[in-house]
Amino acid sequence: MLAPSASFRSKMRLSRIVLALVMVVLLVLGAVWWRATWVVNHLLHGEAPRVIAEKSGDVYRLDVGRVRFRPLRRRIIVDAIHLTTNQEVNAGRPRPRTALRLEFQNCTLAGMHLFTLIAGRGLIAESFGCADIRAAAQVPAPAPAAADQPDSGVAPTAVRQAFFVLQHGLRLPEYAPRVQVARIDFPHAALDLRVQWARGQMARLELEHLEWHMVDFAIDPADSGTTSRPLFSRTIDIAAANFVARTDSGATALRVAGFAANLPDSTVEILGIAVAPPVSDSAFARASPYRRSLLKANVGRVVARGLDVGALALGAGLRARRVQVDSLHVDVLSDRRRPPNPRRPIRRTPQQWVADLERNVIVDSVLVRGGEVIYREQRQGHPKPGVLTFARLDATAVNVRHVAGRAAPKDLMTLRATAYVQDVGRLTTRFVAPLDAPSFDMKFDGTLGAMPVTSLNAFIEKTFAVRLDKGRNIGISFDASVTSGVATGSVTPRYKDLSLDVTGRGSKGILGAGGVVGDAARGIATMVENLTDIRQDNPAEGETEPRRGLINHTFTPDKTLPAFLWESLRGGLMAVIRK
Repeated sequence: MLAPSASFRSKMRLSRIVLALVMVVLLVLGAVWWRATWVVNHLLHGEAPRVIAEKSGDVYRLDVGRVRFRPLRRRIIVDAIHLTTNQEVNAGRPRPRTALRLEFQNCTLAGMHLFTLIAGRGLIAESFGCADIRAAAQVPAPAPAAADQPDSGVAPTAVRQAFFVLQHGLRLPEYAPRVQVARIDFPHAALDLRVQWARGQMARLELEHLEWHMVDFAIDPADSGTTSRPLFSRTIDIAAANFVARTDSGATALRVAGFAANLPDSTVEILGIAVAPPVSDSAFARASPYRRSLLKANVGRVVARGLDVGALALGAGLRARRVQVDSLHVDVLSDRRRPPNPRRPIRRTPQQWVADLERNVIVDSVLVRGGEVIYREQRQGHPKPGVLTFARLDATAVNVRHVAGRAAPKDLMTLRATAYVQDVGRLTTRFVAPLDAPSFDMKFDGTLGAMPVTSLNAFIEKTFAVRLDKGRNIGISFDASVTSGVATGSVTPRYKDLSLDVTGRGSKGILGAGGVVGDAARGIATMVENLTDIRQDNPAEGETEPRRGLINHTFTPDKTLPAFLWESLRGGLMAVIRK
């Protein structure tokens, strides 16, 4: 038998060495794969659920589906992630947390630093994202204000810094002492947000196309700079388009064309806001046969700066440094042809309206630029409604402060506004109101500049049986106080050569008749009205001081605030105009 040649023995030794090296490599790869898989599984299936449960007081539960590790591609794929709320535990809390239901589908953690992970120095990756996210949140009604709540309106730290509740004191395990992801992208998310009020009403916001992007997400307890950032991220950008919000009554729907928020900058921008009934005008009329008023509003742009998004999301109220509203358009229709409601509606005063929010409202300033308010009134016998326009509206409100549950008013909101009546006469007004007052209290004053009185015929002629024939308003000033719903004060109109025509439109009897008889009756009524009932000048000839009309009008719960203000001023005006 021939002995193996030297070359054969050399090849055999080489083969065994190669095989040994392959075995070592496979063992190393296996150990790496096992270590990485072990760390990832413990983080996602053990540590993350534990932290969520611990930090939420067992209110929230995190369930992570199947995890697949792709070491060669440096990826982790998670089939599903579910965050749910233990309703029984939450209901037993003195102050229930927001009920959450989050579903993340087909999530990928890519660009992992593999050797950092297996060396126990943390989980570091380039990106994380999910193909689809479904989120539902229900914010509970606010708890009654505590007796020791400070009147300054500064909420407890846990509420004021809502996003830091789960972050405070967070510790990671030794095998993964830090987590860093350069970018988190959720390009498609759907959100169903419901806010419950203490009166039992519910407001609902539905977002079908929400985008969420986070940059430099980092959980590193050793770095205090990362723990102080909202959701551990350097920037958080949220965007949504074409969504709807409505109350459970369904009477009004709010549609938004675009929404964008940057949380570290505390800035929110909303574009293309439309507020109107969710159905057509005719369908709304059929559904509400007694409702005489219909309000529609459009806003081109709203920007809030210094906004506490965390407090807002948790239902703790609105806090912002500045809110600016651009291109506000309000259209109010009052249809007096419809029968009166046998159940008279209850209108709220400004203090009642703010109190019914049941949440703090603290805004340093609110600015309205380029606005317009149009009031239309339709009466029986008139084919078209009368139109009263407040054009080129600019307004500024400062110190808008309401602390829920605070009984004694300490802050005064001041609202200053300018507008042009019928786009002609400059109207300047000021309102001062304690929003926390237990009753309807406020002060208001203002002036209306010179304008032809005939400019008002677009409203008067289409609403009443008369029209203003001639005359010029030199100026009107007014000053009044409202105490417990009673307005007292005075209004001083200055005008020249006031006269009117009786049109008879909408009148019954001879004044509304056609032909020669009707024309004669209206001519006689016009002459009598101008000679005996109307004060044509104020101040009158030979007088140096104009007459003042006294304001004395009581608010009734079936009147809107604009109607109350108008009727207060109208009573004083008519006391001067009529002899």
